[in-house]
Amino acid sequence: MPAVRGARPIRNSEVLDFHNQLPKLENVSLEHYDSVWREWMNYGELNSITGLEEFNFADYTQGTSQTFDQFILRHSKDREILVLKGDFQYHACLGKHVEFKYVDYPHQLESVIRGPDLHALIISAPFSDFGCIHPDFDNILRVCNVMQIPVCLDLAYWGISKHIHLELEMYPCITDVTCSLSKPFFTLENHRVGIRWTREYVDDGVSMLNEVSMQNNHSMSLGVEYMRHFGPDYNWTKYAEAYGDICHDEDLVWSDTVIFGLGDDVRHAEFNRGVHGNYRVCISEWLGDV
Repeated sequence: MPAVRGARPIRNSEVLDFHNQLPKLENVSLEHYDSVWREWMNYGELNSITGLEEFNFADYTQGTSQTFDQFILRHSKDREILVLKGDFQYHACLGKHVEFKYVDYPHQLESVIRGPDLHALIISAPFSDFGCIHPDFDNILRVCNVMQIPVCLDLAYWGISKHIHLELEMYPCITDVTCSLSKPFFTLENHRVGIRWTREYVDDGVSMLNEVSMQNNHSMSLGVEYMRHFGPDYNWTKYAEAYGDICHDEDLVWSDTVIFGLGDDVRHAEFNRGVHGNYRVCISEWLGDV
């Protein structure tokens, strides 16, 4: 089977059977949806997050992308949007219409900052291109603390990752945290089951739709059922051995994200996403059984 680009959930027959056998779902409230999400984030042993209780406002979102849309829209009027080279390529699509800059050398973030209150940053954890926490993550956020750079933290890979331990209370610069179930669970990628937490109330399109109860109730109910049935460690617990075998057989470097291995410039040059010498390979098709 050829290597592939992108980031797709594992086509898992157990998850598919669970989806197909679900009874008619009752609508859930936003408060219940938020509560289940918060519990799920810390239910496993492979990752941990503290300080989420400081984020008092929760909204249903269409995956994580709706959070990014609103974060960029909110800040683009008077700030330059910063994204690390190799992060989620969706940001660059929106960046074509606003003041936007890729940060090529994260350890030199200070060199691109023109002054306090002039930038906003989106960053993923684990980092999208590496499949593990960015090695400069802590330093980057300390700089953002000092320079008053609001940060949107993307946790879209939470349910397929390990070794991600976050202390949000250390970083008041983080204003938005977003997560979704598209990557952990096959069948949910098209249902757009996401959430956004913010420290302060944000008066934007996401909050407005939630306040008038125009969320996707079916997706919210699906998300609650999946999180009740499958913990955040499910994918690594189920696929750890197979993941190791595939990386060994295909000569890929392991990452902390179960659908990614890292290749080389000879076989995988087309998979480079901007970071010199890094070639992220999605192996979910090899792991799946559907």
